[in-house]
Amino acid sequence: MRARFNPKTLTVAGLLLVLSGCASVVVPNEQIELTRSAVNRAVSADATQYAPVEMRSAQDNLRAMERALGEKKFKEVRILAERAESDARLAETKARASRTQDQLKVAREGIQVLRKELLEDPILKSAH
Repeated sequence: MRARFNPKTLTVAGLLLVLSGCASVVVPNEQIELTRSAVNRAVSADATQYAPVEMRSAQDNLRAMERALGEKKFKEVRILAERAESDARLAETKARASRTQDQLKVAREGIQVLRKELLEDPILKSAH
């Protein structure tokens, strides 16, 4: 038995194939927003100063994501967005850790100054 193709059947099959292809590629809006938010938090945490390499990578991936979004390359958008988000989170974490270290150093220096002042205080010296 030989298969016979009806032009209407081929048209409907082609249309279904095109529609199913479009349905599988979805704009990753949620991931895009997570990424933008992560990059903004990293910038707010001074990651540009404290984690410049990671921050630059996050921003480069964010720009590439924006280009891919404009070109409607949604699979690429998702990958780039995930990379940018990961880099931004790392940059934010490193920046917060570095700032904490800086604050700790300043606090220790302040304690040393107070100790020195207390040891040199003439009232305390005369009490001994």
